[in-house]
Amino acid sequence: MEAKTPLLITKTDCSRCHELKEWLDERDVKYVERDINDEEFVHNLLHDDNFLTTFCDADGCIVNTPVVIHKGKYWFKELWGISGLREKEAKKLFGVK
Repeated sequence: MEAKTPLLITKTDCSRCHELKEWLDERDVKYVERDINDEEFVHNLLHDDNFLTTFCDADGCIVNTPVVIHKGKYWFKELWGISGLREKEAKKLFGVK
């Protein structure tokens, strides 16, 4: 997988996941989607120090979907405000004009 392609971590019945995918699709932004319930994928995440530092502590890991892995970072709360997707931030992150 090319590092330039954003990876979306999603789950079924996640309204923000659907909102983000719809926003990306409308702007022809390519992305790869992985389900947080995919055991093999989660196994890989649990061996990623960046993931562990961002989402885990002594009590375990908490991941609120969607999470975007892009440009070597995890993006989640930066993309969302009270009223939904922060378009300005999303445009910057995904290089949309």
